[in-house]
Amino acid sequence: MEDPPPPTLNSYIPEDIVLEILARLPVKSLLSFRRACKSWNSIISSPYFIATHLKYGPRRGYYLLYQTMFHQIHEPSCTVVCDRTYDRISDFELPFVHAGIVGSSNGLLCVEPPYGYLSLWNPSIARFKILPAPCLARGYTSVTYGFTYVSEENDFKIVRISYSEFTTTLPRAQVYTLSSNSWRRIDEPIPLKPDALIYNIGCNHLPCPCIAGALHWIVRSKGSDDWRGNKKILSFDLRDEKFGEIALPNSYLCYDDGWEYLGLFKGKLASFSFANCRIGIWVMTDYGMAESWTLLRTVEFEPGVVDFRGCTDGGAVVIARMCREFCTLSFIETEEASHDRVRIINGGDLLVFAAPFVESLALQDGSESVQSLHDLIKEARI
Repeated sequence: MEDPPPPTLNSYIPEDIVLEILARLPVKSLLSFRRACKSWNSIISSPYFIATHLKYGPRRGYYLLYQTMFHQIHEPSCTVVCDRTYDRISDFELPFVHAGIVGSSNGLLCVEPPYGYLSLWNPSIARFKILPAPCLARGYTSVTYGFTYVSEENDFKIVRISYSEFTTTLPRAQVYTLSSNSWRRIDEPIPLKPDALIYNIGCNHLPCPCIAGALHWIVRSKGSDDWRGNKKILSFDLRDEKFGEIALPNSYLCYDDGWEYLGLFKGKLASFSFANCRIGIWVMTDYGMAESWTLLRTVEFEPGVVDFRGCTDGGAVVIARMCREFCTLSFIETEEASHDRVRIINGGDLLVFAAPFVESLALQDGSESVQSLHDLIKEARI
């Protein structure tokens, strides 16, 4: 009489419990488990599981991503560090030549090459996807982006605003959704005066912040009746796909010799004014209410600080310092009790921005492997 087959894991644990266990494992382990059996491969590859893993997967104290340029000799590079301790976790190069990152959301990076079309890249699973051409590509000299994950729709979205600097041509917008893999034109007008002379739309090289279901940019323009110029926040609601505007802090507008940035500070919409080796952190305590802007803190730096590069989820300010021809990155705690906690990461690189980053399984289907891209590049060079 033959021995009975050995018991399997599924014979002891119901499938829904198996799913919950898998959803809490790191990406590296899940990629290995896909090869263990067909049923696990089917579970891990499903859109439902990918969304579940985004919600319950390990955060590891929230990774922090920053991009560097190696003196424009090597390709752009990213280093992942751990929030709070800022220890290096991993390093990787962008798979595209001379490309830049315009946004980071739930494990995907939105990458813009100097030529060609936007791409989405998941460094955790080494997969990328080249996006189709936008539907509005001509007649404008500048473009700015917003990139985020919309949890209610389980979809990634990119908002592309095309505009021409120093002209009165009204900007136009379009939206890309990963689920449809297509662009749509947004007919909703952007709230600007008809005679407004647009200087810039963006966040000064920082990723466009998303909060309360909306993306945000700073618009700098000048009207015929406004000789000093005008600055305001442009918002785009991802649900009804309509634009809005939010006023900046009144005192904040007086910084004519500094730079303005938008971001998130401990989960709140924040504006940062950087000038004369100090930065003012303004937080909107009640979203959408201009009167709720509050100057939370002013952080002063010693000479040598060249720019503001973002902040961590824990509230540490990220700055770039110049030391001879090299650049160092510093994480400065803004809490008064821990204000003396300063962590410096040295490097001969130019920091572009710092932003939250987590591992994810997104982009498993309908994408290409980074290795296949490298093989094509090698073949083209032969």
